[in-house]
Amino acid sequence: MKRMQHLRSLQLAAILIWVGLPTTHLWGQQADSKDVPNRYWPADVAFDPAVPTPSEVLGFEIGQRHLNHSQLVQYLQELADHSDRVTIEQYARTHGQRPLLLLTITSARNRQRLEEIRQQHRQLAQPAKAGQVDTSDLPAVINMGYGVHGDEPSATNCAPLVAHYLAAAQGEEIEKILDDCVILLDPSLNPDGFNRFANWTNAYRGRVPNPDAQHAEHNQNWPPGRVNYYWFDLNRDWLPAEHPESRGRLRNYHKWKPNVVLDFHEMGTNSTYFFQPGIPERTNPLTPLKNVELTNRFGAYHAKALDQRGSLYYTQERFDDFYMGKGSTYPDLHGAVGILFEQASSRGHVQRNDNGLLRFHETIANQFATSLSSLRATTDLREELHSFKRDFYNESMKRARSSKVKTFIFSSPGNRTRLENFADVLLRHDIKCYWPEQQFAVGKRSFDPRWTLLVPAIQPEYRFIKSLLMRRKSFKENVFYDVSSWTLPLAYDLEQTGSPETIDVSEMRPAKILERMDFTFTPDPAAGFYLVDWRDDDAVWLLNQLLKKGVNVKVAKQEFSVDGSPSTRTYPAGTLLIPLGIQPDKRELIQEVLARGAQRGTVITSASSGLTPSGIDFGSSQFVSLPKPKIAMPVAGGVSPYGAGEIWHLLDTRIGIPLAMLKQNRFKTADLSSYTTLLFPNGRYQDISSERWQSIRDWVGRGGTVVAVGGSAPMVADAVQGNWATDLEPDSEPELNSSGEPQLPFDSKAKTRALQLISGAIFKTRVDLTHPLMFGNTRNSMPVFRNHTTFLDPSENPYCNPMIYDEENPHLAGYCSDENVAKMKNSAAAVVYPIGKGRVVVIADNPNFRAFWHGTSRVFLNAIYFGHLMNP
Repeated sequence: MKRMQHLRSLQLAAILIWVGLPTTHLWGQQADSKDVPNRYWPADVAFDPAVPTPSEVLGFEIGQRHLNHSQLVQYLQELADHSDRVTIEQYARTHGQRPLLLLTITSARNRQRLEEIRQQHRQLAQPAKAGQVDTSDLPAVINMGYGVHGDEPSATNCAPLVAHYLAAAQGEEIEKILDDCVILLDPSLNPDGFNRFANWTNAYRGRVPNPDAQHAEHNQNWPPGRVNYYWFDLNRDWLPAEHPESRGRLRNYHKWKPNVVLDFHEMGTNSTYFFQPGIPERTNPLTPLKNVELTNRFGAYHAKALDQRGSLYYTQERFDDFYMGKGSTYPDLHGAVGILFEQASSRGHVQRNDNGLLRFHETIANQFATSLSSLRATTDLREELHSFKRDFYNESMKRARSSKVKTFIFSSPGNRTRLENFADVLLRHDIKCYWPEQQFAVGKRSFDPRWTLLVPAIQPEYRFIKSLLMRRKSFKENVFYDVSSWTLPLAYDLEQTGSPETIDVSEMRPAKILERMDFTFTPDPAAGFYLVDWRDDDAVWLLNQLLKKGVNVKVAKQEFSVDGSPSTRTYPAGTLLIPLGIQPDKRELIQEVLARGAQRGTVITSASSGLTPSGIDFGSSQFVSLPKPKIAMPVAGGVSPYGAGEIWHLLDTRIGIPLAMLKQNRFKTADLSSYTTLLFPNGRYQDISSERWQSIRDWVGRGGTVVAVGGSAPMVADAVQGNWATDLEPDSEPELNSSGEPQLPFDSKAKTRALQLISGAIFKTRVDLTHPLMFGNTRNSMPVFRNHTTFLDPSENPYCNPMIYDEENPHLAGYCSDENVAKMKNSAAAVVYPIGKGRVVVIADNPNFRAFWHGTSRVFLNAIYFGHLMNP
């Protein structure tokens, strides 16, 4: 037995040496190695030999190679099998079908009452019940999240070390931590990106690691491991919750309502180590001062731990707490303390930086140090954290009761699907909302229950509701690490009304996630035609299903009416027409597909005659048949993975249409003749030759459609069409001296530049509802999201400017300098440039930003399906 324990000590010593931890507690002296960072393992720690170490399961030490996700899962499952402190659950699967795991770690005493502890934490967030909770013996809940960016590997590679320490360590300190805390450890927040990066860097690791920054190991392929399966930044998805990783995470968050959330990252190789607090002036105005105080007190623990290691670090620079959709900021508006950690990245196994050699195991050791310091702080501040949570929600309810608006009303006429998706987001944030069962009025306005959603202001998550609705345009600090506005109703292009009265919702139906209204479709034996309401977002899915099955579908270019019961109904341009008489063999097939569309929320009606009471008749040339799109998009090279991923995700997951993604080296010579549409995400396309651009122009002239979006769209259109934009380079450098002063402070240059950027704000456009690009929209204005300063001149052809920035005051929310607002007025948000039988559709902004700009994503889809209608 002693021999086996000695062998276990040798194995553990190897782990500690590799990750830079002292071995004093094993052999009584520090291991003599120049590669061992100055790091101190708690002096009184012993380990349970029955709990396996990572090397015993994996065959190599943590930090020796980059773990892949399957190895991580293998070890953690083995750990849970051998420690009664640990349970493991799969809470979701990624798009790539990798499991997302959560370890719950605590003492045996807490395990006996775990459900009671969870319920008490939920009660602390409910002011009506919070006073009944005795917090004197209530463990704190700490959520430890590792590696939301897959190419920041020290985070997830640290997770099994933390898990092993919590599962196997012995001694007074660990027993206190386990008694005073329930630890929710999420070892890999982005398994798909993590695995992509591990495969890359391991493939280029030799027996002798190479620190050369130009070595392939340190320069990953496109798309980078930072992003998830569809190339999204999951750390920005806490708010929109578009991906299974985020949705699962939010379920766990609100299941427990933790006190503390840790968010482990990496940054540039020449940095050191950052932990919050961030820049004080950039704290979200809704964040309580107590949160800031507690964050600072946690910081003292981190500083002590890193000082003991001799590691360099900094705080209150670069990073901020403004955008509330990140892992470290989301908790701040939910009665918790969120903490961001950023470790300089070796981006491989060793890389030379400004401070010498940065080794992978050293980066892991720093993350381990702050993991333990966070546990110590949570233990010591446990009762204060409980009091903060209780006070936070009590104060939120007080604010709600004193608010001028007592009920928020959201409507989207004809578009139930969009309202339901909006409700899903609110529900994932634990915000209650309700569907009215009958028509009602507020003041002089009447609301149709089919297209209306109610959100009471007086509920515990009021403060987060205010964050989602915020339209702030002035700020204490005008420089932002991320976007400066994220107003959810504007992103969904919903009508918002505030009622000063509390509307009784007791007789209304509470909304439920993924619950959908079924607009029942009953086949009409007398029908000669079916009509599809294009206003609903899922009408695009339905159209795609019909075209896939070879159904002849037409779209109305003008308004018309149809006799019906009880009265004549008017149908706008954009309505889909499915004539049955010319395709009688498809009648049953058509009705099957339409029934599925109705179940998803699309309104479908029938007509028996092609003669209409007013407007165009069904045989008119103003009903145009729609071709089945075949779409290609250049990727890799200088293309933004975010922009490309947003397009891929939209077409693949929502519409169900295949997308040919052509790597730029392939795109330069690819045969385009089989495609109807070319999509250009934001990116750099300078490597495409003038001859290739000419061949694209020829392809457009034969009837093809180019759709270019974002800051590079004018450059793309210029390459195909000619010089017509005011700015040909994406994200051009702003003027650094608009003041005209001969001398400015040297250290103000970066801030001066940042103040002239548009880093993420929302603007108002006026739209032409008769233009095919705008079919399905019901209002003559539309909010758009912008994050660049490339402005687009309107076309000289006035019929080709379907979206123009408002001439009075286009600025709706977020930061934008007065100079940029002036440039924006009457500039174009979308322009169509006809070339022969084809066209180039330019959308100046990103219509698919982070997958939650549902309003403008419909404009993008119209460009794909109705492009051939846009030549005036």
